[in-house]
Amino acid sequence: MFITVIQISGKEATFARFSRQRSQLLFLEGVRHPLEEASLSELLAPWKEKSRGDRIILSLPASHFTIREVELPIAERRKAREILPLELKGETALESEEIIFEALPLTSGSYAALWSSRTRLAPMIAMLADAGLDPEVVTSPLFTWKQLLFAADHTTCALTDGEAVALFREGTPMHLRGLPASGENRIATTLAAVELAKGITVEQIFAFSGCDPDTLEIGAAPLPITPALSACFPADAAAARDLASACAAAMELAGGDPVNFRRGPLTYVRRQLELRRKLRFTAILAAAVVMLLFAEAGVRYYLLQKDISSVETSIRRIYSEAFPKRTKPVDEVAELKAEIRRLGSSSSQTVLASLKKLADAKGEEVTDLYEIDMDGSQLSGKGIARSIQAVNDFKAKCSPLFGGFEVSEIKSRPDGSTGFSFRSVAMEVGK
Repeated sequence: MFITVIQISGKEATFARFSRQRSQLLFLEGVRHPLEEASLSELLAPWKEKSRGDRIILSLPASHFTIREVELPIAERRKAREILPLELKGETALESEEIIFEALPLTSGSYAALWSSRTRLAPMIAMLADAGLDPEVVTSPLFTWKQLLFAADHTTCALTDGEAVALFREGTPMHLRGLPASGENRIATTLAAVELAKGITVEQIFAFSGCDPDTLEIGAAPLPITPALSACFPADAAAARDLASACAAAMELAGGDPVNFRRGPLTYVRRQLELRRKLRFTAILAAAVVMLLFAEAGVRYYLLQKDISSVETSIRRIYSEAFPKRTKPVDEVAELKAEIRRLGSSSSQTVLASLKKLADAKGEEVTDLYEIDMDGSQLSGKGIARSIQAVNDFKAKCSPLFGGFEVSEIKSRPDGSTGFSFRSVAMEVGK
C-alpha cells in the first residue's frame, strides 16, 4: 500500500510519499514548496502520475477547523461522533447539514469535538480531485501528532508547528488549539491561558522544523525521534523531523481510524467505486464458475443417462434372447431374476444330469438340440437330425432314460435334414 500526504500550511505545501510493507511504514520521497512561488494547482501536477493508485491524505491548517472540548459519557469514538450534531445543535452558526463533525478522545475522558463546514472543505477537495489526487482522508496535522510521542512518557508536553499547539500526556492528547494568525508571543500566551484555565503545567515543549521564531522564546526543543520515526526514516534524523507531521498522518491512516472529515456530503466514493468494480469482476467470475459447474453437472447427467439407456438396451436384448416368445415384458430385470430363482430352485445336479443324458443319446445323427426347457420334472426342446430314422433312433435311446419320452412335429427341412420337437417327464433322472 502506498500513501501520499499533501500537507498545506499558511506558507507552504509539503508532499510526502510512504510505502506500507506489512506493519512497517517507509518513507519514499518528499518535498516542500513555498506557496508564494507557485499556485497549489501547479504543484499538484507532477504528483498525479507518481501517486496513481495511492491513498491520498489532505492535511489542512488548524484554522480550517473548530475545536471544542465536550463531556460525553461514551467510550466508543464512533458513537461519540454520531452524538455530536445533537450535542452541539444550536451552538454553531451553520445549519447542521452544512457541518461535518469528528471526535478525538482526550485524557480527561472527554472529547475534542471537531467540525468544519462543507463549503470550506469542498473547494480544496474538488481541486485535488480535478488534479487526479482525490483525497481519501481530510484532516489537520495536530489531530495526528499523538503518533510522534513516546506512550510511556508521563510528563506533560506540548507540540507546536507555529499554527497550532497540542498538549499530550503518555501519548494521549489533553488539549488542542489553533494559534492566532498574528500577534506576539502567541505560543507562550496560549500555554499560559491553558495553564490558568485548566491547571495544566507544561513540562516540555517540542517544535517541528521550520517553526515560528516564537518557539525560541519559550525554550522549545527539537522534536524527539521515536522508534517509529526512526524506522520510517532510517539514518536520516533531519528528514524525520522535517516531515514528521506528514509521517504522523500516514501512520494514522495505516492504523485504520484517522480523524477524517470526508463524511456526509463529502464522503469519499472513489475507493467504494473501485471496490464495487472489483466486486463486480468477482461476481462475474463467480457466475462463470457456477455456470461451469452446472455445465459439468449437465454433461455428467447426460453421460449417466446414456449409460443407463445402454444398460437398459442390453437388458432388453438379453431378455428377448432368453425369452423370444414373450413380446410384452413388464419388468425385464424382475422377470429375469424370477426365472433365475426358479431355475435355482431345481437341483442343479438334476439339470446337468438331464443335459448329459440328452448329449449321450444325441449321437452324430442328431446335429442340434436347442430351446431346451426344464419345468420341474418335465424336459422339452427342439432338435435337428439328418433323417427321420435318426429321429426314431434318438427317441429309442432316450426312452430308457426318460419316462414318457415323445417326439412330435417331425418335418423335413429345405436342406434335407429333419426337424422335430421332444418332450419328456424326467422320472428316472436321479438314477
